[in-house]
Amino acid sequence: MLPICGKCHAAIKSGRLVSLCYLTCSGTCGKQYHYKCADVPESLHEHLQSVPGLNWKCPECVKKCFCLDSDSLNEFLGAKFDELVGNLKDIFSNLKTELIESAERQIKDTLPECKPPVPSFSAILKNKTKPAIVIQPKNPEQDFNKTKSDIASNIDPLNANIQLEKVLSTKNGGILVGCSSVEQNSRFKLLAQEKLAETYVIREIKGVSPRVKLVGFSQAFEEAQWSDLADHMIKVNSSIFNPKSTCEILKFWPTKKKPKVYQALLQIDKTSYDRLMAAGGLFAGYDYCLAFEGLEANRCFNCNNFGHSSRVCKNKVTCPKCSCEHELRNCTSEHLKCINCVRLNEKNNSLVDTNHAVWDHCCPVYKSAFDKLKAEILSA
Repeated sequence: MLPICGKCHAAIKSGRLVSLCYLTCSGTCGKQYHYKCADVPESLHEHLQSVPGLNWKCPECVKKCFCLDSDSLNEFLGAKFDELVGNLKDIFSNLKTELIESAERQIKDTLPECKPPVPSFSAILKNKTKPAIVIQPKNPEQDFNKTKSDIASNIDPLNANIQLEKVLSTKNGGILVGCSSVEQNSRFKLLAQEKLAETYVIREIKGVSPRVKLVGFSQAFEEAQWSDLADHMIKVNSSIFNPKSTCEILKFWPTKKKPKVYQALLQIDKTSYDRLMAAGGLFAGYDYCLAFEGLEANRCFNCNNFGHSSRVCKNKVTCPKCSCEHELRNCTSEHLKCINCVRLNEKNNSLVDTNHAVWDHCCPVYKSAFDKLKAEILSA
């Protein structure tokens, strides 16, 4: 059936292709029109048929279209664009705030709370331990109150110009007296020896001196040589020690990783400790030895837990390197796994990092044992 023209209502006939003889309105009516009835020049006939997206609307459909002039259209589009940009800014601002808050929560939950640097144990001791006098009754059955009464009736701090800083009870009825200065401690000791020596044992404690571990000695020294070695280190390290400095070697032993390299545990005076830790090391002959904090938490070499020794341990043997049930000397693993942190995770259902050896000083279990040891010493 031939199409009917929407204007003249006659059938559209032609010897050429029918599609080239009429136009179809792209508006709402969808009617067909002769080119002549549509008032379309012949020069546009082929373009309307061959150019994609080039449409034609009949006069009736054009009348139904809502048209804007260019100025009104630009104003309308500009307003819409500004509205869209404003909405996008609000969306991105809210998203940024949410991301920052989420990141802060994750960081707070994941990382430990930031705290000021913790001073070394020796630095703590330096401020907390001072010389004192211990007065111990020769009668072990005597109580503290009797000792305190005898001291009060024989030594008057006011008359002796002595200022007391601490008075503590000790074992077997003894008493510890600390004065505000070394000179006052010496004066109190002389008075106690003069008036109480018959029934009491009087002794002076000089406080706890800091300990330092030196690593890097190329040869071993016997215990009989320790005193000479300490004197030698004082003399050749004048920037650290002075003629009045004290230095005592408490232990000398080979390192684990390099048996031909040795280490020593020193007890030195507080001033020398500060200088040595600031310098980072000292010379012993031609050996330069690195200095480290000298306090170590006691670890069992059988099960690798803290607080007891391998001599009394009844637990299974565990490797301090990979946490398997074998001794360290038999370990061939290249992967580090801390058995103490494994136990901690199993006990507390936690997610503590286990990728380190038990001797790592960053291990949370080691840190806990170290802090416990410090507390025990300071409260002793």
